[in-house]
Amino acid sequence: TLVRALGDAGFGQWATVFAITEVVGYLSDFGLEQLAVRRAASDPEREPNWVGALTTLRFTLGVPLVLVSLAILLPISVSAEMRATSLLVSATILAASIASARAILQLRVRNDLAMLVTTVNSALWAVAVVAIAEGDGGMVAFAAAFLAVQVLTNLLYVRFATRMGSIQLRGSRELWRPLLRVGIPLGIAGLLTIAYVRIDGVLVFALAGEDEAGLYAAVYRVLDRIQFLPIVVMTTLFPLIAAAWPADRGRVHRLVQAAVDVLIVLALPALSFTVVPAGPVVDLLFGDEFDRAAPALPILMGAFIAVSFWQLALNVIIVVGLERRLVVFAALGLVVNVVLNLIFIPPFGFLAAAWITVATETLVALLAMATILRALELRLSLNRPLRALAAAGAMGLATFGLSEAGASLVVLVVGACALYGVALVAAGAVRIAELRQLVRER
Repeated sequence: TLVRALGDAGFGQWATVFAITEVVGYLSDFGLEQLAVRRAASDPEREPNWVGALTTLRFTLGVPLVLVSLAILLPISVSAEMRATSLLVSATILAASIASARAILQLRVRNDLAMLVTTVNSALWAVAVVAIAEGDGGMVAFAAAFLAVQVLTNLLYVRFATRMGSIQLRGSRELWRPLLRVGIPLGIAGLLTIAYVRIDGVLVFALAGEDEAGLYAAVYRVLDRIQFLPIVVMTTLFPLIAAAWPADRGRVHRLVQAAVDVLIVLALPALSFTVVPAGPVVDLLFGDEFDRAAPALPILMGAFIAVSFWQLALNVIIVVGLERRLVVFAALGLVVNVVLNLIFIPPFGFLAAAWITVATETLVALLAMATILRALELRLSLNRPLRALAAAGAMGLATFGLSEAGASLVVLVVGACALYGVALVAAGAVRIAELRQLVRER
């Protein structure tokens, strides 16, 4: 609805504002949340102090970063609406410090509450988007609603977190230094990562125009949204791995192997399904104005597989204390991404940016995974990943057959989900006994 309401040119401006704000806003996080969780997991007596230090440090960093974001966005804004949108969206950098309380939810392994907050956020935003679109509101109205939703849902994090723990703000400054000492290299790596993730959209805007930028940003939103899957998996496993390392390496090995098995099961069907009905999916999500963006969707779903394993490697690297390696990997990814985009976007447009995203994400994920496997002295079993690959292949072939038979998109989605579930069990990637055990534990 948002994409349709703004159109390709307006959405190109919107996406550019968000790309730059996200890059600048990351400096207020700098990977500090994961570090605070790691510290609190190994030092539970000072958990309130670590969470308090995270909150106050992020707020202190956020104030000047709002000004930095505006200093970048205002000169490149092409309209008064884009300038006002820049002001409102930049304010979310400061509002994000409130969400630091969710570290307590992660420490308690309460992903159900974290997912509830995420669901509330999505629902409120969806309602706001529909209401504004129906009222013919513009980009500024959407930006104001986005800021309001972020503030409300961040306060909800505080509400849930303070029921399970406490946040000690007074005296928290003494813990800033240990957080920043490790956080600076991690933050630089994170900033470089966000830069290579977002720079392609900015380069499409600059080199191919706002129309192409809008097309690319639309399908890229699918990749953005689906990334919650590996984030949820690693949000659950990160404090468990941190608590086990280095005393219980056997448990760490089992947790990392389980993460690999789960991530591959979640990531493969996104690629397998979108290869066939990419056009109808894009048309349903964004309208026929964005039909030209459809070929980029399955390409970006290929990148999703690499992104999933980058999330795993990133979390484990933080646990084992190899954050400086991430700087090298992310810097290499940024250089490769920018050089290739500068070469290939002018002649080939946004499709080149999509393929370069796959190449960049795959490169950094392979480097990071190799690093953690060496550090953990772990040899992964590929038994279940290969079985999941067979199941995803069977689902893709079945989806292609249904598409050729003229099945509607609804039938394709329902059929693909059902077929994939059956194929996972038939291939042995998921076992019935394990599902029964999971249900009993739940």
